[in-house]
Amino acid sequence: MKKILFILNDLRGGGAERVFVNIANGFHQNNIPVAFLVGEKEGVYINLLNPVIPIAETGGSTFYKYLISFPAIFKKQEYTHILTAGDYASAAAILTKKLTGISAKIIVTHHYNLPANRAFKHWKGDWVAKLIHQFIFPDADKIIAVSKGSLAWLRKHSNNKLSQAIYLYNPVFDDSIYKKANESVHYPIDTNGKIILVNAGRLQEQKDQLTLLAAFTILKKSNSKFVLFILGDGPLKQDLESYIDEHHLRQDVFLMGFDPNPYKWMNACQVFVSSSISEGFGNVLVEAIALGKTIVSTNCPSGPAEILQNGAFGYLCPVQNPQALATTILKAVNSPLDPTLLKAASQQYTVDEIVKQYIEIL
Repeated sequence: MKKILFILNDLRGGGAERVFVNIANGFHQNNIPVAFLVGEKEGVYINLLNPVIPIAETGGSTFYKYLISFPAIFKKQEYTHILTAGDYASAAAILTKKLTGISAKIIVTHHYNLPANRAFKHWKGDWVAKLIHQFIFPDADKIIAVSKGSLAWLRKHSNNKLSQAIYLYNPVFDDSIYKKANESVHYPIDTNGKIILVNAGRLQEQKDQLTLLAAFTILKKSNSKFVLFILGDGPLKQDLESYIDEHHLRQDVFLMGFDPNPYKWMNACQVFVSSSISEGFGNVLVEAIALGKTIVSTNCPSGPAEILQNGAFGYLCPVQNPQALATTILKAVNSPLDPTLLKAASQQYTVDEIVKQYIEIL
């Protein structure tokens, strides 16, 4: 009988966390016993996990903490499969299996794709990740990347050693998205007659909302009806606030913080905009097309072009180019895509469909 353990740092509002919750809930519905092990038992997604699924914590999410905690946990519970997310948790799980001889299959999930030119401040983390990919990941029983591009990136940065690696797209949504999308939105301003743009994502360098703000500034010069709502929290919030103040956008751009129901915002917008410089997949793009919304996304590595089928299901533009982003948003507003076509394209990313694929490879 299968017995599955999911390991990740926490259950805060990130893509990998939401994916693991969706898969675990799906496994439970298919009568497969599952449990969670997290570095820290906190985060908004705890409430989305089926309450019968147990959650334990190691008390920290460092590589050392994982390495000293995993052996006793793995031996005691006798799991058949251990699914991991995050390089440190994955590396520690692989090494623990080698050191203890447990029989559980270690399945590493890989959720990111880094741009070619990263700031020097990231050199240490990138160097450690490369060592893990080259010397530890090859010993995983299976590796699942979340897109074709993410898989190609991982193989490149592991010297192409990962013959056991495959890709499976994320299980993004179920029918509950449509009920949540119809909930009322409480706007901070009167939006009557406005052209509503929405962006959702952590406020961090990767999501590059500063480029979005620069593009919005250009848009406002041609049409005063534009308003922008940005959903999410993160370390760049103050930088975004400063830009909004400096460019006198307080009545046009609103940082709404994290909302557990972003779908009502997506459903109310004319265009959903993603300005990322890198993605492993891009869950929010799938959510937006599931709601039939016209999308503008930067053509960053690696998910957007795959999800939007190179422009068939949404508009693509270059990364970190405010003028191109503004021009593409204006084009999307004037030429929205067929909602019926978009909704049909999203069905390959339902939780039921992807969970079936995960069960097949166990």
